[in-house]
Amino acid sequence: MRRLHPTSGVVSVAQAMFQGAFLGFFVGTALAGMGSFPLLSLPVLSLGGAALFGAYAGARYLRYRYEIDGGTLAVESGVFARQSREIPLGRIQNVDVRQGVLNRVLGLAVVEFETAGGSTTEATLDAVDLSEAERLRRLVQRHDRAAEPDRPGQDRSGADSAAETGAVSSVDSSTELFAFGPRELLTYALVSVRPAAPILTLVGLPLGQDLVVAVLRFNVQLVGAGDSVGLPVLRGLTVPRLVVLAGLTLLQFLLVALVVSAALTLLEYYGFRLVRDGDDLQYERGLLRRYSGTIPLAKVQTVTVRENVLMRRFGYATLVVETAGYAASSQGSTQGVAVPMAPRETVYDLARDIEPFGDLAFERPPTRARRRYAVRFGLVAGVLTAIGYGVDRFLLQSGAWWALVGLFALAVPAAHLRWRHRGYALDDDAVATRTGFWRRTTRVVPYYRIQTVFVGRSPFQRWRRLATLSADTASTASVLGGDARAYDLDEATATELRETLRERLYEDLIEQRRQRSRAATRGGQADPEPPDEPPTEGTPPDDSLDE
Repeated sequence: MRRLHPTSGVVSVAQAMFQGAFLGFFVGTALAGMGSFPLLSLPVLSLGGAALFGAYAGARYLRYRYEIDGGTLAVESGVFARQSREIPLGRIQNVDVRQGVLNRVLGLAVVEFETAGGSTTEATLDAVDLSEAERLRRLVQRHDRAAEPDRPGQDRSGADSAAETGAVSSVDSSTELFAFGPRELLTYALVSVRPAAPILTLVGLPLGQDLVVAVLRFNVQLVGAGDSVGLPVLRGLTVPRLVVLAGLTLLQFLLVALVVSAALTLLEYYGFRLVRDGDDLQYERGLLRRYSGTIPLAKVQTVTVRENVLMRRFGYATLVVETAGYAASSQGSTQGVAVPMAPRETVYDLARDIEPFGDLAFERPPTRARRRYAVRFGLVAGVLTAIGYGVDRFLLQSGAWWALVGLFALAVPAAHLRWRHRGYALDDDAVATRTGFWRRTTRVVPYYRIQTVFVGRSPFQRWRRLATLSADTASTASVLGGDARAYDLDEATATELRETLRERLYEDLIEQRRQRSRAATRGGQADPEPPDEPPTEGTPPDDSLDE
């Protein structure tokens, strides 16, 4: 079996020795402060901690070994509690490679193996050299191409021939599908504003709260209310000055959000490239920390197109590809992003290349759903107005709470926008759902990837004879509540749609079995011919379809 790169072991030991020395120094300082130990014991405790931690890190490096043997990734680890894991290559959904700043200088990379159904990374090799990372990725790809089941309508004759002869080329043809130039990267940085970016940045800064107080003090001085921040100062402001103060603070927050999120986007997606390598998509991105990963097309569960308000205004969209078990671990929200931003037509062309589907004609919910949304937004406006009244009555005492009454006027247009951007569409190959105004999300699910179909009705939906249909897949996003959902359909329409999805799922599954039977017949293994008709109502299917 192989060990990790020796440089990785040296780095791990050095980091552990530093941590041990710091811990020993901290403990020695605490004990010396209580009078239990002399100050001369500090170097001894620091050296002892460094030696202890370094020895453990060295033993852990020597015990960590891995190898791909046949169709299995074997990993052995542990110093005191030893572990031995064997991961079938067929279960590996994605192989991700990432490099931090130090690893890029040393020429090393961290390799992560994601498996189906896992919420965390199954195995992490920290770290190997780049050639070894590429070798591991190629081995997993070759195994997938030889053993992956067919998709409906997919011609696997070439793959079958290669599998029969055992000849898998070591060099596969690659085609670049998309790449970020400087202009495209800057445009994406400006239109992908993250409102939470400044909050998270300030929380992470040592003096973040002091910086916020300084900005608020500056704003208070601009409106002529002194140089301090507090309730007495705010109570002394007139309504126009309160409005100016609130507007100025909001504008500053938006500007900071734009600058911080643009900087994060530039660092995160610098040098983004998307390449098609056989039956896989490969991407790489990042300025300081470099990421690269593989998305197997044959294991795609859902194709998602996202468009925020600014993207829709300028005709751009984001393409997200979800596979089974792709957990949001190392890369957070960017996991599975195939194209961060491209013209909308380009994104849909790429999506159709991954999972074929035609033009989507979305059917909106019935108009009574729009009235339901108006009532809900009205209730939200009422709650916010009540909260504003309480804050003004007991804290500010400015009498300006009545300005929040204007929120009721926004309930009707907000309800219309929500209704307008919701719906579903049926295609010969897939079902699509759409929802969201500020960030519109369109999910396309092939019929053969559907695991379960749910029809749910809340008490308020039953009152208006509405229902929500959910098409669940095996992707992690679906497990976390990101499945394809058609909101607030007519009850009869939702029930009919559920039966339609059930029938088309069976048709695709039967087609899959026929293709496998033909492939097995060509290979000399004649499987029994699958039935021509879908299972009857009394026959339990392989994948449950529940209401």
